[in-house]
Amino acid sequence: MTDDLRRLVLVHAHPDDETIGNGATMAKYAAEGVEVTLVTCTRGEQGEVIPAELAHLAHPDRLGEYRVGELASAMTALGVRDHRFLGDPSVPGRPAEEVRAGGGVVYADSGMAYDHDGGVVPSPNPPAGAFALVDVEEPAERLAALLRELRPQVVVGYEPGGGYGHPDHVQAHLVMMRGVELAALAGPDDEAPWVVPKVYWTVMPETLTREALRTLRDGMGEDYTGPDPEDRLPSMVVPDDQVTAAIDATAFTAAKVEALRAHVTQVKVSPNGTYFALSNDVSQPVMGLEFYRLVRGTAGGTRDELGRETDLFA
Repeated sequence: MTDDLRRLVLVHAHPDDETIGNGATMAKYAAEGVEVTLVTCTRGEQGEVIPAELAHLAHPDRLGEYRVGELASAMTALGVRDHRFLGDPSVPGRPAEEVRAGGGVVYADSGMAYDHDGGVVPSPNPPAGAFALVDVEEPAERLAALLRELRPQVVVGYEPGGGYGHPDHVQAHLVMMRGVELAALAGPDDEAPWVVPKVYWTVMPETLTREALRTLRDGMGEDYTGPDPEDRLPSMVVPDDQVTAAIDATAFTAAKVEALRAHVTQVKVSPNGTYFALSNDVSQPVMGLEFYRLVRGTAGGTRDELGRETDLFA
């Protein structure tokens, strides 16, 4: 790797999270020659299987293995060559049984449930080794070692609420932030420290989000199953002034749609690719414009009409 090479690391909890939140951004930067590395914390083996024809996969061992393959296909669609499971030296396309038996640690998907108000709560019976229950320091040290190795200029992850409250997402946020702190220190074997110049949280501006949901609701009519545009929205939706960067990757929306379709057990994509839904059947628009909040480092470069960065590396 040359010293002037741009490097981006994204930290996500399960396969499919990366495509939903950052897929267009990942495809854009990969096409521009940026070294994009995805770090996934679990195999997502507690996910609910949507297609009836794949119902036989609804077992942690079978589903985890299948979602490893889905992730590899999605990364191919986005042009991302380097994707790893946290704590494991996996490479794209590595068989799931080797991932499980490899030299690192593959954390267990903690599971989740919805409460009576539709909010996310931890699974009442988390599996052994559940990622959300692991002491933050251990996975953070593993992430720090990876950051010292890759020396990225930009790291992207969730805001403190984990996007929508999933316990693995919240844990991934804590691990990312602590991992960045630890990477700035020398490693246990005297690895050179690396101070990450810029850290971003994935967010959505409130005004645009509500407008997009209204448009989707009006266009779908009785078929609309999304959240009430006038009601409380997930934690990733923030006041407009907290959004500091807007990445226009609309040219890569088709790649994002292809990657979403690769996550077939977890994501339903509309025939025209304009919206998608997860197992809760909540409609969400597919967007090629993705938003971020800078929480470490200095903003720079060209700004849009609202004063937001247009390049995470500026």
